Amino acid sequence: MIAKADAVVIGGGIMGASTAHFLNRLGFGEVALLEKRRICGGSTQYSAAHVRQHYSNEVGIKLAVRGASMFRNAEEELGGSAGFHQIGYMLFAPPEGEQALRDIIPVQQAFGVETSLLTPDEVMHRWPQLQLDGVALACYEPTAGFADPVQTVESLVRSAQRGGLHVYEGVEVLGISTASGRITGVVTGDGEITTGVVVNACGPWGDRIGRMVGVDYPILFSREHEAIFDAPALQGADGFEDFPVISDVPQCFYTRPYVGGRVLVGEGWPKEMEPVDPETYDDGTDETHLQGMVPKLLNRIPSLAPTLTQPNYGGAFVTGYSGVYDITEDWYPIVGEEEIGGYYSCFGGSGHGFKIGPAIGESLAATIAGHEPPIDISSLSGARFSEGKTFGSVWGPGNRA
Repeated sequence: MIAKADAVVIGGGIMGASTAHFLNRLGFGEVALLEKRRICGGSTQYSAAHVRQHYSNEVGIKLAVRGASMFRNAEEELGGSAGFHQIGYMLFAPPEGEQALRDIIPVQQAFGVETSLLTPDEVMHRWPQLQLDGVALACYEPTAGFADPVQTVESLVRSAQRGGLHVYEGVEVLGISTASGRITGVVTGDGEITTGVVVNACGPWGDRIGRMVGVDYPILFSREHEAIFDAPALQGADGFEDFPVISDVPQCFYTRPYVGGRVLVGEGWPKEMEPVDPETYDDGTDETHLQGMVPKLLNRIPSLAPTLTQPNYGGAFVTGYSGVYDITEDWYPIVGEEEIGGYYSCFGGSGHGFKIGPAIGESLAATIAGHEPPIDISSLSGARFSEGKTFGSVWGPGNRA
């Protein structure tokens, strides 16, 4: 392990990998990335990895637009393949949300989002397999889709490693040293690194790292479930593989194609939180959650019923898993320098983090290096909570926009 670094990034998920990647790309001296497990061994690996630009706030829209462009051009922008599938993204609004959707689409378009409104009849004309009870209006982004979260993080890290980034897996941070209100070093189980810059990109472990320097974060945690099923009834020229990612606001769930003729389904907000300890929780799913998700899927895509209504889902259940959301008061991440000089936060946006992570890492790295960031991320500072400058969403609490 190196004894001295110009910056130490703690956390090998999408936020940490992106920040380290762009610090290295900017030539910010010796940069070390520390991960106590393995690269992408935490919450990022369980991400649904949707890449969409449907946001309610200027900074969210700008980050999402930039992020989507980076995923579409991953070899150049992210250092390798991200496993991106540009299948589009569609959101369903209930009657009480129709006006909100009509209001927000022009805002998104003004910031460069290629998106448009669709009536239920227009949706069913394009995707006749859908059943749209409770849907008053939809919007559709053709440039959106989904990516492979592990492949994305591996590309970011390994390409930067070839450029000189120091990567240490299986290394736990035990403490952070300060003097006169500034960062001076990081203490690990494998030794100490002298540094003046630390980036806390530890996701659900971020509050623990913060306490090492006396920073308390308003963070809650919730276990988040997804499941994957074989979908033979929807394969073929007119099958589910032609569907976009679907965010179903009326039913509070989402679904999309999964590679290999399968379908992914997940729970949406608002819902009851499921607090867990990220160190000890069960990262699988269970029958209770499957019984909540499957009926919503069948309500939208009735042709799946012959299989999924059989005992044990007709043998179509492939796997289920759960990650941990690190949730702030307004569901947006905390990004920026804190009260301790040289100490930067970069976590807290689960449900948003993957799609905007590369764009956040790019702008945070520029800020750390003293450059003008591509996107002004100052509004993501943790100070917004005490200053009454939190973000809102047209869809209310949750991670949708």
